[in-house]
Order: sequence, then structure tokens, then C-alpha cells
Amino acid sequence: MVYKMNRRLLYILSIILFISVFSSCKNQRVERKKTIKLYGSDYVLKEMHHNQSAFEWFSGKATANFIQGKKKTSFTALIRMKSDSIIWISISSGIGIEGARLLLTQDSVKYINRIDKTYFVGDYKFLSSFINSKIDFSMIQALLTAKDFSWYDYQNLKVKLDNQLYQIESTNRHKLKKQSKMISFEHPVYYQSLWVNPETFKIEKVKIKKIGKENKKMFASYKQYKLINKQLIPYSLEIKLYNEKEMSLEILYHKIGLDKKVGFPFSISKKYSPIKL
Repeated sequence: MVYKMNRRLLYILSIILFISVFSSCKNQRVERKKTIKLYGSDYVLKEMHHNQSAFEWFSGKATANFIQGKKKTSFTALIRMKSDSIIWISISSGIGIEGARLLLTQDSVKYINRIDKTYFVGDYKFLSSFINSKIDFSMIQALLTAKDFSWYDYQNLKVKLDNQLYQIESTNRHKLKKQSKMISFEHPVYYQSLWVNPETFKIEKVKIKKIGKENKKMFASYKQYKLINKQLIPYSLEIKLYNEKEMSLEILYHKIGLDKKVGFPFSISKKYSPIKL
């Protein structure tokens, strides 16, 4: 029973890493024009990157539902970030009891499970093993901040209109090898498709599929953007991950802070046992 709970917490933490949503204080709805001008990929990408959110510090509190098969788990999540440096996530039950905590840096993963009193200190193979697909800090941060992956090759991209959104895609879009110290195993190849709002140039939908025999793919749908600190930030979304089993996560943020310095408390009790891969 404890083992199953441990894996469920890890699944929840792994899925949260595909979240690109934040809360806000004031809603700003954008009415789309009846006639949308179709631009080339260079222009759309330039505007999309120009309108990306920009902050050094982030903190937020959310409620979420994790669904796998007929099982549904509700919980609260606290997320804190320092851009390009640290991602901190805490998961608690509805009555406020923390079940797990995760601390990520560019090259390390630290995890504690308070239910079975275990911990892990190592690299991203730990998280990748639970979703059966490679992830790293740059990918997680890009998704958490609603940005495109900066290490993709933008050659041969095409743009078309799909339901009043710009859809950007390319069958030749592949991940470039990064020069910094990352995960040691071979980089997989991904296909990505983005749907961008023609007024705000914010990403509204994302599809990521791993190229290969496995049918591994992820869909993220951003249902609403709101204005906070003069920046449009996604407020809620639904994420679906198709791997060996279908999993989905529904997120709604209630409180957020931008550019307010936060701490990342993380300590491991001597009574906890290490998790072995």
C-alpha cells in the first residue's frame, strides 16, 4: 500500500512538472478579430517570445485533481521558483498535511516522501523513470513559465490558422544538443505543435510527442489568462499525458506572487531511508 502511494505521489509530482499555469488577480479577456492576418513563422515566433512572461521569482498555491483510470486524487500544491536556478514543489492533502516535497536545480533532483519516510538525491533519471520519458530542468522551467523550448531548431517551421489561433508546427523540429551539463543518456527527438493567440501571442495549447515506436504524447490546454504585474499569466489548464496509461491533471491557482523573494526549505530527516533506482 505504501509503495503504491509512493508511486502515486511521484506520478503527481512528475505531471506537475508539465504545468504551465499560474494564478492572477485581474482577468483580461481578449476578443479576437473576425479576420486574422496570417504571418510567417519568423514573425509569429518573434512576437511570441517578445510577449513571454518575465520574472525572477515566482510563488503560487493551487488546488488540483489528478486522474488515472477510475482513480481521482485531489490535493493542494505549492510551487516556488527562481528563474534558471531552482524549482520547488510541495504537495499536501486537503487538510494541509504535506505528503511530498521536490527540489530541482539545473543538474540535481531532491525528493522526500513523508508518507513512507523515504528520500532521493540524484539526477533527472529519477523523475524520467516514473513517466517513462526524458525530462530535464530546462524543459520543466519552459513549461512552468508558459514558454517555448529555447533549444529547438526552428528551421522548416510552418504556420497555419486553426480555430482562430496560429498553429506552429514542423515535422523536422528536433532538439539540439546543449553544451551545458545535462543528463548523460541520449537526447530523444520530439515533435511539438503550438497554438498561439493572435492578439496576445500567448501559447494556448501545446502538443508534444516523442518520435519513435512508443505512442508517448502530452497535451496541455490553457483555458484562461489573467493579468498580474502587467503580465498575462495562464490561470488554469488541463493536462493529459498518454504513455503506458492515460493520466490527466486539472489545475486551478488561487494565490500568486511574482518577483517577491522566496525561500526553498528542504531538509532530510536522519530517520528517512534512501530510494534506490
